[in-house]
Amino acid sequence: MSTLQDVRYAIRMLRKSPGFFAVAVLTLGLGIGANSAIFSLVDAVLLRPLPYPNPEQLVGLGQWRNQLGQGYMQVGVSAPNIVNIESTGIFQQVAYFRGSRFNITGSDRPESVIGVKASDELLPMFGIQPLMGRSFNRSEMQSGSDQVAIIGNGLWRTRYASDPAIIGKTIDLDEHRYTIIGVMPATFRFTWDQDIDVFVPLVLTPEEQSEKGRNTTRDLQTQARLKDGITIPHAQAAMDALAINLAKQYPDADAGWGIKVEPLHAAYYRHMRTPLLIMLGAAIFVLLIACANVANLLLARAARRKREVAIRMAIGATRGRLITQLLTESVVLAIFGGVLGLLIAYAGDRVLTVVLNRYDLALPNAKIIDIDWRVLVFSIAATIGTALLFGLAPSLAAAKSDFNDSLKEGAVSATSEPGRGRMRNALVISEVALALVLLAGAGLLIRTFVGLMNVDLGFNPSNAIRMSISLPHYRYSSETQQTLFYRELLDRIHTIPGVTAAGVVGNTGVFFLPDGMARPTPGQEPAAGLNYVSPDYFHAMGIALSSGREFSANDSVTAPAVAIISEAVARRYWSRSNPIGSHLTVISRQYSGETLGAAQPFAIVGVVKDLRNGSLWTPNSDIYVPFAQHSAPSVSLVVRSAVPPLTVMPAIRNAVSSIDPEQPINRVATLDEIVSDEYGAIRFPMLLVWIFAGLALALSAIGIFGVMSYTVSRRTHEMAIRMALGANAHEVQLLVLREGLGMTLVGVGIGLIAALGLSRLMSDYVYGIKSTDPLTFAAATAVLVVIALLASYLPARRATRVDPITALRHE
Repeated sequence: MSTLQDVRYAIRMLRKSPGFFAVAVLTLGLGIGANSAIFSLVDAVLLRPLPYPNPEQLVGLGQWRNQLGQGYMQVGVSAPNIVNIESTGIFQQVAYFRGSRFNITGSDRPESVIGVKASDELLPMFGIQPLMGRSFNRSEMQSGSDQVAIIGNGLWRTRYASDPAIIGKTIDLDEHRYTIIGVMPATFRFTWDQDIDVFVPLVLTPEEQSEKGRNTTRDLQTQARLKDGITIPHAQAAMDALAINLAKQYPDADAGWGIKVEPLHAAYYRHMRTPLLIMLGAAIFVLLIACANVANLLLARAARRKREVAIRMAIGATRGRLITQLLTESVVLAIFGGVLGLLIAYAGDRVLTVVLNRYDLALPNAKIIDIDWRVLVFSIAATIGTALLFGLAPSLAAAKSDFNDSLKEGAVSATSEPGRGRMRNALVISEVALALVLLAGAGLLIRTFVGLMNVDLGFNPSNAIRMSISLPHYRYSSETQQTLFYRELLDRIHTIPGVTAAGVVGNTGVFFLPDGMARPTPGQEPAAGLNYVSPDYFHAMGIALSSGREFSANDSVTAPAVAIISEAVARRYWSRSNPIGSHLTVISRQYSGETLGAAQPFAIVGVVKDLRNGSLWTPNSDIYVPFAQHSAPSVSLVVRSAVPPLTVMPAIRNAVSSIDPEQPINRVATLDEIVSDEYGAIRFPMLLVWIFAGLALALSAIGIFGVMSYTVSRRTHEMAIRMALGANAHEVQLLVLREGLGMTLVGVGIGLIAALGLSRLMSDYVYGIKSTDPLTFAAATAVLVVIALLASYLPARRATRVDPITALRHE
């Protein structure tokens, strides 16, 4: 028969077994669909190249050092070091930028927008042409010539109603007038997947470009394009040599700092690589279990078709011809399963996109997860692979049958097919092993999530709201002006009905020295977050005082410098003494090395609970100082109320505009929403792994049930003889259960070894337990054994209902 005839025959045979067809297609559809959906996410995030010309040449550059056992710290590059980097001659272009926020002024609708101050090389390096207008040129990188702006497509559409004549018009940013010279295309995504509203030229001051700038401007985000023929290792070797030379020439600024070269794609997605690969591995395990299940179904189906196969061989069909025909049936099954899998993948992609956008998981390509040609190729490959995987062994087994024995009427006992029985058992054992790996991983994640849900956040998120305010430098250039603005604002907010507490916090990272510690070598200084807080901030956040006192109105600019530290700082540096009354000295800003005025000691007057608002895994190391003594232009305003917090927002906006009508508020969110988003980053991969583990468990149970049911049906004659010779129902039941439990225990043993080996991949994603936690592995084993016993129970119970006389007469 031709291939077309084989396909027609396969379809005709499958139509005769609608139950088998439906179960097999659904099982394969779930396996292929889960893999295609996760692969589409992996493809969008990890495999798809960045949408720029020659993306493999794009790299990120950063300065780094290992900070006193507190982990790897990478920051931007200083302006003078960028000149040194350019002088190595290994880059075609080097671009730098700073993230910023601008207040759109000059209208009755003040708005805070996300901006980037960028060098003129940035957009050309990416090969980006504005949708309208042009990019910056070199002359616009000079003070006085820099009042030009390129606006984002979103801002153009929302604020300017897609005005086609926007080029040449002006926009007031922080009360400075800029001429709009370009509009970005709608498809452009910049670094962290934010829709940048405004690009303006980054003009470096003479001080930033001077040798002093090596310490004070280590905040320039730097990206570059390699020259043709230059590889990443070659570039890294050049940067290592440059860092050594800079440390020798400028030990005060560059000693201890390296320069890291990283592919730009890897820099964007570094934090998501391992979680996505874990999810893809879980999906592949589900597909393998599905294949094992369908292979078992085909083995059982082949056993029932032994007489058909024997007759065909008796009239001249070759074994090769039979294998081809049986494989054709497997391919037809896989095609139907693949089509269903694509439909499931399409629905899954829609769900993944909604979830990712809901939790703002910072995946730059998450908005373009879709079924493209790569996913189609993957799905086709998965379909063909599964057809061969689940179809080859049953086809070979069926074709190897002795057709003379198969034609004998009594050749239906299980003992006549020992090899095929061993194959079915091996498939079930592999299902159990794979399911245990998934269950153990899911157990580790759920215990991690429960542990994090119960962790003390250090603050009370209920009935509180947080927002950001950035005072423009042109109007609030001095700390006195900033302090007066926020003091008046807080006074007005405290009069709003329902408000129980309000406070502001500005922050930066610093190096500091506790009492008695000599200044260590660069890279060994203690680091912490320095927070400028108003007196009522701790009440607004719900942060409890552990010892000492809080700040008060008496901690003014003329009062002695005081500080409150977190318990984490107290444990690390005052573990053997009471920190109250001790002193600490702030050396410099953590990420730039800039000194914060004259180094002066801060007297420690209090200790507060640790916060976990940066990472749920570890508490923050925080130092708090009075806002009146050290203010900041950009702050977070926290307001706690006795009424739903969003209901007081109109009054808060009125309070801000009554002081400064041009001052907007941005990033408004309740603390509950912020905490929920933090948990969402954990909940998403945990939920997917649990879904896959549930599928694996269900498929494994179905596989065990199917094998045991088939075994019982094939051993009816044996069971009848046993009962005729005196075996009771309990003994027959135990016989079947023991066989099912035996396969399960072998699979559990193999699965435990595999799970322990793979658990290292999850070591960075578990909290409060080890990745080899015995309790989790024991629980996963117990669940699997119980499910296996339940799956074996129904066939075992059916075996006890065999009527020996009827069964023997039938045989």
